[in-house]
Amino acid sequence: MAGFVYANGQIVRRMAATVSAFDRSFLYGDGLFETVRAYGGTPFMLTEHLERMADSASELGIRMPEPDEIAGVVAELIKRNKLTEAYVRITLSRGIHAGVLAPDEPPEPGLVVEARPLHPYPREMYERGAEVIVSSLRHDSSSPIRRHKTTSYLTSILATREAKKRDADEAVRLDHAGDVAEGATSNVFCVRDGRLFTPPREMNILPGITRRSVIKLARQNGLEVIEVRFGLADLRSADEVFLTNSLMEVMPVRSIDGEEVSSSPGPTTGLLAEAYTRFVAGHQAGCDGRSG
Repeated sequence: MAGFVYANGQIVRRMAATVSAFDRSFLYGDGLFETVRAYGGTPFMLTEHLERMADSASELGIRMPEPDEIAGVVAELIKRNKLTEAYVRITLSRGIHAGVLAPDEPPEPGLVVEARPLHPYPREMYERGAEVIVSSLRHDSSSPIRRHKTTSYLTSILATREAKKRDADEAVRLDHAGDVAEGATSNVFCVRDGRLFTPPREMNILPGITRRSVIKLARQNGLEVIEVRFGLADLRSADEVFLTNSLMEVMPVRSIDGEEVSSSPGPTTGLLAEAYTRFVAGHQAGCDGRSG
């Protein structure tokens, strides 16, 4: 794949982009990342993504370049790679390992930014709904890193592999109490009697940027949103189920472990998907206006 990548201070050709063999993200998964979708050449809600990364970096003791600096790199890569609809990944490492597992002072951080053409989820997947399984891997609500988007991503990878082996699109994980937590790569919502339910942040789930936007849009559209624990039986018997993340946006769920969801895509899911599309369009129009 042709194009340019930013790697530790330099924009280089993709094949020339390297990181040290002693980078702590490589050695220990000691880093953070964000995935951002760009529409019409403009990264969507980049400020919010960088704020989340900054919050996590502060809590985990990782130094982070100024968000404006990172935003400038993202804009330059989109321009150089001549992209419109794009996938952007920002990876922040604690830095080079200097022989001390837990250094007193954070070293110089590593930063890699990639912007490449977006390969969206298939349109028919939105029309029919996603096939979901319940993963055998439990979500650890007590883990200090679960609510952060870290490069320690192996559990999500294993859950995704489990889904693929069962010809499914996504895996939902339960916590050790048996309550629904989140998807391997997504946040989970369900609709019951016209009300929208989603697991609370207190379960140590990832505070998704799209999740937050959908909750706000739902309330603006007169829906009651309840952030509360609920079990697998509640999810299976819901009127509608859908997933969210920055790349998939709002994805209806067709079945869970092969059992059909009552309505897919359902009216509430459709309403929120349309509201999210308008939200993106309005955001892009605002960006265009500010840029003159």
